[in-house]
Amino acid sequence: MEQKPILIQGAMEDEIATLKQNMQNVEEKNLYGYTFYKGKIENHPIILSKTKVGLIQVTAATLIGIVNFSPCIIINQGVAGGITKNVHKGDIILGESCININSYQTPYKEENEGSNSLTWDLKTFKEGIDELVVLDANKELVKLAEETAKKQKINYIKGRIGSGDVWNAEKDRMLWFSEKYNVVCEDMETVAVYQMASQFQIPVLGIRILSDNALLEEKYDKTVGKIGQEFVLSTIKNWLNHNNIK
Repeated sequence: MEQKPILIQGAMEDEIATLKQNMQNVEEKNLYGYTFYKGKIENHPIILSKTKVGLIQVTAATLIGIVNFSPCIIINQGVAGGITKNVHKGDIILGESCININSYQTPYKEENEGSNSLTWDLKTFKEGIDELVVLDANKELVKLAEETAKKQKINYIKGRIGSGDVWNAEKDRMLWFSEKYNVVCEDMETVAVYQMASQFQIPVLGIRILSDNALLEEKYDKTVGKIGQEFVLSTIKNWLNHNNIK
């Protein structure tokens, strides 16, 4: 029986370049405007997807990847910004859960009463739901990634990723997310991937490496993405070994 591939995702070229370099027999495939690379790692089939940036783009790319390649697991990875004072640039975030920080309801205000984003409530707009839906990663994948981090003595945090089509630069709003909703970092893709994986019942994990933390005055550094991808490679090899796949 043909082995199902692992689907690995990254939004931009910088977030997939190291992974691509470590794949064998790479073949580029373009589907509906999205780029996929077929290849192998440790002789296991891999689909590397450049999803593009944002929730809509990654939703489309994930759906195309699932329908066309039937992956056994999905790893969404890349860089993210820290939004709590407990994390630092270069830390690995294992997304135990994820929420949409771009889905909210504002309180009613009359004209000229102004606006205050710290009074907005996050909410999932879905029939029969009147709360914020939290999406979870696959527990086995979290455990294996944690084992990998411990073996490599990498600083990691298991926590909640917040995703949205927004780049927050207001420190009070960052702290509002972390204090009210337990978010440790924000990106623009993870929650959409978790949603698609949930729909198709495919194990999923978001892995992020922090490129900056404005709360600690740690400036943006995209080069940490290479370290994050190397960690993802090690995690994949650990998963293959754990499942006796050769």
